[in-house]
Amino acid sequence: MNVNEAASESASIGIDIGGTKALGVALTRDGRILAEEKRPTPKNGVGIIECAFALFESLAGKVGNDINIEGLGVGIAGLVDNKGQLRRAPNLVDADGLELGRSLEPLVGVPVYVDNDANCAARAEIATGAARNVEQALLVTLGTGIGGALISEGTVVRGADGMAGEPGHMMVNPAGPTCACGMRGCWESYASGTGLTNLATQSASEGRLTAIAEQLEGKTEEITGEQVTSAARQGDEEAILVIDTYSWWIAVGLANCAGLLDPEIIILGGGLIEEWDLFGPRVRTAFDKLLIGADQRGTVRIEPAAAGESAGAIGAAMLAAARTTN
Repeated sequence: MNVNEAASESASIGIDIGGTKALGVALTRDGRILAEEKRPTPKNGVGIIECAFALFESLAGKVGNDINIEGLGVGIAGLVDNKGQLRRAPNLVDADGLELGRSLEPLVGVPVYVDNDANCAARAEIATGAARNVEQALLVTLGTGIGGALISEGTVVRGADGMAGEPGHMMVNPAGPTCACGMRGCWESYASGTGLTNLATQSASEGRLTAIAEQLEGKTEEITGEQVTSAARQGDEEAILVIDTYSWWIAVGLANCAGLLDPEIIILGGGLIEEWDLFGPRVRTAFDKLLIGADQRGTVRIEPAAAGESAGAIGAAMLAAARTTN
């Protein structure tokens, strides 16, 4: 760990803890990434704290003794209140109420600041990405679950309790599958990484995705989203149909959000954006058909986050830098 006040340059470390992976960056005040690292997200609260500490130590070690680490920002997938307390995390195991800041500060020796992962990603996009110089925007992260952040006049809108901008648990089908949150038919049951797996598993159980099922020797419960996207890229028509359906469900939620919020732009982040060339045109087409008044309003741009899947970690580092300055 390097907390060296005599160092020639300062940086902050940002960590984005999602349902599947934790990604960390060391970021200078002028926005340069000095180091980056990714690890699987542990399956319990204690493991999440240990993982965050290990990422901090590793990143601080990578930047060397010439860099002073000022603070640690943590973005986490879940409901985080105005005090930086994680209240609910449906896609993390044993994490509800996890006191990240209080647990990590004695370990890392610098101030720790916690926020929702999508809010952190929004900070990065406001500063240097797709939300720069935009008055009204919505950021949606597509990962294991779905997160979101509202942006108005260059600021993240937090709401009364700090938990605004959570579209993933918007109900889109009351008779749909049970979500990780315990409710039925949430948008993220259809349009997240978990949703893609759900749609693929259902398709295979109905006798489709035969090529993938053969590769798995009939163990269709083991189908992954990566297998579906790979097969679709190779021209598998049954996989392409799953991608079409999945893209339509993404568009359903985005159109609902746009009808309520009327943003200039919808920015999509999270791990699934690595496949945006596959999903993007399909989402655009379906969105234009689903959005009420699409012909009467200006075109709502839909773009991937400029920082890609690192947006949450970069924004978390920016959060720490801003707080340590103030």
